[in-house]
Amino acid sequence: MQFLKYTVLRLGIFCAVFLGLWWGLNWPIFVSGIIGLIFAFAVAYLFFNKLRLQANEDVRKAFAKTSASKTKKQLDDEAVEDNFDEAQRQNHRSAE
Repeated sequence: MQFLKYTVLRLGIFCAVFLGLWWGLNWPIFVSGIIGLIFAFAVAYLFFNKLRLQANEDVRKAFAKTSASKTKKQLDDEAVEDNFDEAQRQNHRSAE
């Protein structure tokens, strides 16, 4: 939920700055967009650090749930592959 709050907050800051520059001051749309992005990033980073960290934690938890844990067979297979790879490297080093 914190991710949604942080995203809406940054989008609101961007829209306020962008529309203020584009409509209010008649700046070019591209320049207004770039300045809006920079301003929204800076304000959110400097003044909403706690919310940003909470949003980061929400995203980390979401990705941690979706990653499947490895089975014992997968771990054993990886260990065999690592041992084989290390043996190949040692053989290659000794051949030089």
